Amino acid sequence: MILAGDVGGTKTRLAFYILENGKLKRQDIERYESKAFSGLQDIIDSFLSTRSFKVEAACFGVPGPVIEGHVKLPNLPWELDEQDLMAHLKVKNLRLVNDLVATAAAVPHLDPSNLISLSAGKPQGKPRVFAVVAPGTGLGHAYLYHEDGKYHVIASEAGHMDFAPTNDTQFALLKYLQEKYKRVSVERVVCGPGLKNIYDFLRDTGRGEETEALRARFEKEDPGAVIANCGMERSADICVQALDIFISVLGSHAGNVVLMTLATGGLYLGGGIPPKIAKKLNDPLFFQNFTDKGRFVDVVGSTPINIIADDHAAVVGAASIASQLLGSIRIRTSS
Repeated sequence: MILAGDVGGTKTRLAFYILENGKLKRQDIERYESKAFSGLQDIIDSFLSTRSFKVEAACFGVPGPVIEGHVKLPNLPWELDEQDLMAHLKVKNLRLVNDLVATAAAVPHLDPSNLISLSAGKPQGKPRVFAVVAPGTGLGHAYLYHEDGKYHVIASEAGHMDFAPTNDTQFALLKYLQEKYKRVSVERVVCGPGLKNIYDFLRDTGRGEETEALRARFEKEDPGAVIANCGMERSADICVQALDIFISVLGSHAGNVVLMTLATGGLYLGGGIPPKIAKKLNDPLFFQNFTDKGRFVDVVGSTPINIIADDHAAVVGAASIASQLLGSIRIRTSS
């Protein structure tokens, strides 16, 4: 029996999986409000208290870099340690991994029904390298490569690479954000709070007009979600502009990731935002910026692009990594 978890600043999901004919099969899953608990151990105790399953292996995807089995979560006052969790659960097979590592580990297990295809691409040769780029509360990255019959997952903090503008408006956006943050990573633009940064830039530089209705909604709702929704509905011009800039930068950055890793096996857009703006991502704007790579346009353009529409992907990936600890599924991770 495998215990798998996807730990987030807002919610935490725990699930039990079994292996059946070499495939992961979920038995049970529950969602918890993370901030209602003092730590992951308390959530695990709550989950196990009403279930009689015996845990044989466990893995938890967590936001933040896992170093030597230890992580301090950026959005929760929690510190997690593999040895502490092993002792608490009385389990020898347990791993903490970055949440995007868990998402990338899910890629070989995703059913086509869990994906939204943006481009079928034309893979050249046998697909070996895959990339996951996930805009949500932040901008996560991870990579997966296939070699000698095994999948290997590599963690990354590429969301903190420098923002690279590609036109005059984006250069002006960079200058605006430099005054606010000094150094500007691509995550300052491509995530939920990044959408609000773009919106503020348009408003403060006179490129867009904020209405009283929008201001009122920002006080009650998540600003990034409001901007994305209004941009999709085309109900506010400033939100339309903001979403266009967001998609352009995401496309350009995703294309750079493919060049950097030669992830021509496939680019997977994870995180909470892409499924919600899938229709807009299917417009030419994303693909034009994704492939605008000069002499390497053919390399990038041949890469398949999919949106991960399965909200439980990180849980599946965590279960896959846990099963590997038992020698059942051949996935290796660098967390």
